[in-house]
Amino acid sequence: MMPEIPEEVRAIKARIAEFVREELHPFEAEIAERGEIDEGKLSALRAKAREAGFSNLNMPREYGGMDLSVVSQVALEEEAGKTTNGLGYMVADRGPRELLDLASPEQIERYVMPVVRGETREAWAITEPGAGSDIKDIATTAAKDGDGWVLDGEKWFVTGGERAGFFIVLAWDGEEQASFLVDRDAPGLEIVRTPAFMHDPYASKHVELRLTGCRVPSSARLGGDKGTKRWFSLERIMIAARCCGAAERLVDLARSWSLEREASGRKISEYQAIQFMLADSVTELNAARLMTYHVAQVWDQDDPSILHGKTAMAKLFASEMAGRVADRAVQIFGGRGYMVENPAERYYRELRVDRIWEGTSEIQRLIIARGLLKRGAKAYMMDGRRHPG
Repeated sequence: MMPEIPEEVRAIKARIAEFVREELHPFEAEIAERGEIDEGKLSALRAKAREAGFSNLNMPREYGGMDLSVVSQVALEEEAGKTTNGLGYMVADRGPRELLDLASPEQIERYVMPVVRGETREAWAITEPGAGSDIKDIATTAAKDGDGWVLDGEKWFVTGGERAGFFIVLAWDGEEQASFLVDRDAPGLEIVRTPAFMHDPYASKHVELRLTGCRVPSSARLGGDKGTKRWFSLERIMIAARCCGAAERLVDLARSWSLEREASGRKISEYQAIQFMLADSVTELNAARLMTYHVAQVWDQDDPSILHGKTAMAKLFASEMAGRVADRAVQIFGGRGYMVENPAERYYRELRVDRIWEGTSEIQRLIIARGLLKRGAKAYMMDGRRHPG
């Protein structure tokens, strides 16, 4: 069964859906026609979304947020998935809650609160040339030097780095990993380049950083690396939710087109081949949604023994499902599905990365397999919430 969504959240979800239809879908069309994003209009829409109350929904109320459950956040992230070009992030804008458990009061005041107030943005700098999905392989180092730290290393795919006022940099502090708050203008920090990607034009860039003798004060060190791991895992369930939203929009678009388009004197919706593609798509979407909401409930129950594996299952299945749905949608649209002006074409390119970032499909399979071998199948069934660890 799907979990109950609070009435307050259902109202926000409806307002987000309207914002996506009325504001973001027309902007999508403009971007497709121009081949680039109007940064002024993007900023104005972000401000409008913020004024509408679509920011900091995950943050505690004492920090200006709504303290929504993960189930509620997933419900809103679904709506965020119903727009391309990365525009959906503005309507389900989660604040840096993971930093609250790690940051000192001084760090919260200096770094977290400006993000909450919309004065700046943060960016997580984790992936490296030789380390992606498995963060144990990172090579960036942090050496204690007097009253500060010296960071050395490279970071790739730093999403949002072009606008970030500071970075959360994961590094090895001797035998353990630690995260450091690094200001954009810190000496020794260089933005090397801003690569182009298949899903461009996109609302966020993914910059490459180089830290060469980058000196930060002792106060820049965060309290452990659990925040990074939690951020990774939570983002995986949100990717699953956005994939469900994207797939739902694609199914609706493909369905509507099949009812309009004629071939050989018949609506293509009358052809069994088209019907089968639509049926497979909506069936897989329904399964992905059930799994995603189930895992969101596990998050809210805070059962850490199975959380990692179940989150991996949701991310794996939903991201691969969305890729298949996008492929079928392009096929149903035919030549028109290959045109940039068609959302199916944009989704076909954009959804591909969901099988890569925040942990590849292969890494998700490893996580699932290791948990299965340790605990058995029952632990991962939808009624297996409590079990021997």
